[in-house]
Amino acid sequence: MFVIAKNTIKEFVRNKILRVIIWLAIWLIFLSIVLSKLALSEEQKIILDFSLTVIEIFWLITTLFLGTNLLYNEISKNTILLILSKNHSRKDFILWKFIWFALVIFMLYCILSIAFVVVLFLHNIAIDYYYFIAIFFSLLKIYVVLAFIMFFSTFISPFITLFITIGIYLIAHMSSFLKFYTIIAQKIQKWSFLEMLINWIYYIFPNFQDLSLKEHFMSPYIGQYTPFHIWLTTLTNIIYISFLLFFAIIIFKRKEF
Repeated sequence: MFVIAKNTIKEFVRNKILRVIIWLAIWLIFLSIVLSKLALSEEQKIILDFSLTVIEIFWLITTLFLGTNLLYNEISKNTILLILSKNHSRKDFILWKFIWFALVIFMLYCILSIAFVVVLFLHNIAIDYYYFIAIFFSLLKIYVVLAFIMFFSTFISPFITLFITIGIYLIAHMSSFLKFYTIIAQKIQKWSFLEMLINWIYYIFPNFQDLSLKEHFMSPYIGQYTPFHIWLTTLTNIIYISFLLFFAIIIFKRKEF
């Protein structure tokens, strides 16, 4: 476990681009104060939307570009053989790789979250617990992305994994829109192939729109995020992550080095 943790943390510590990303994200969060001054109204909405979007996008980029090389670097440098020789099973390798990567992302997420809270304080915006739920859901979304990366990295190259995961991220955001604005609004023919395809996309892919709270901060729909809904959404995505890691382990066990 220690070897896996050390190699995972090295991926972050040695990456100079990551340091630039962190500082740039922090400065962009503070830039939201300047942008809010340019608006005649809705300063609070601009600060919330911009800051939360910056946090998610920057960690999405970090997870995509570092995560896609997480397994590839170990295999290409043959460090995987050293790790497995120290009585670590392939299952442990996948699980602990994910856990340590997720832990580092969580700690760095906290740094940007602190910057976000400071911006709210400087702009005299009352801190609502929904803001922290939004950050938590954003982090959960990144963990689902990381699980997809771990899954695809077990059998395809980092470059292809990157593009497939980006595609899944976009589809997961659009699935609710496709479902409710085509099928429910009856924009397409009932029992058609297109309807079946949209239903398949909606139920197979994760629903990232359900994890996006910032669109509802200034609307009455924020009340629908009750504690039950929050726990149910969290549990659903944890189960989704577990399934992806389960299949990643199965594939990785059969992989030859």
